[in-house]
Amino acid sequence: MSRTAIISDIHSNYHALCAVVGDALDCEQCTEFVCIGDIVGYNAYPCECLDYIRQLACPVVKGNHDEEVVAPSAAKMNPVAREAMKWTIAQLGDVRREWLSGLQYQRIVRPRGSERSFTIVHSTLDQPKIWSYIVNANDAAGSFTRQITQFCFNGHTHVPKVYMWNGRSAAEDYDAQHNLIMHGYTEVLPVEGYKYCINVGSVGQPRDNDPRACYAIYDSEANMVIIKRVVYDVASAQDAIRSVGLPEYLAERLGRGC
Repeated sequence: MSRTAIISDIHSNYHALCAVVGDALDCEQCTEFVCIGDIVGYNAYPCECLDYIRQLACPVVKGNHDEEVVAPSAAKMNPVAREAMKWTIAQLGDVRREWLSGLQYQRIVRPRGSERSFTIVHSTLDQPKIWSYIVNANDAAGSFTRQITQFCFNGHTHVPKVYMWNGRSAAEDYDAQHNLIMHGYTEVLPVEGYKYCINVGSVGQPRDNDPRACYAIYDSEANMVIIKRVVYDVASAQDAIRSVGLPEYLAERLGRGC
């Protein structure tokens, strides 16, 4: 049996990353990990989070903040994000930045011992380098036209969602969304002939009004996906942001989950 933890948008939040990895190993018995980008940015532990992901030796794709570290284009960022990115770049050094520069924008992953594969991308499959957002079913439709596996996992919006494609049109799975809101946990059991684009939410900076970290698990034997929330030490993550002099807004938003 192979269970793969799929994590995204860590954003230098080491407290959240450790909580999610611990949950994946101890509670969900995950045997593999995948990271779909934005390891750095916003929070206080860019080096620690990047080193942790590198030690996992797992498949990783590049996020827009990871690219910003390598090729700054500050005009695309708001002032708070720009200030955090300037600080982040100063922390990382050449070796870590070089590693980020070598990441691909999208990958197909086959878990060990499985005949099934899935796709990972930070933003969209149709234009992965432009960093477009999938916020509704219409946005998802373009990405589906490039999807060759049954499941594609993405991030970027920091909001977990499930989209389905029947070969003609895309729709959002509102039942999955409701279950996650109500229970902090939802299962996605695929319908034959459908493709799925699943946003796994954010480990380190959730934006759906729930401050708990979020990630997904793909069970290759059952061919199903779980999305779940994980409690972590938000107060310590906030204290760390303040201690390094990053904008107060970044600390406040962790407590609101938005």
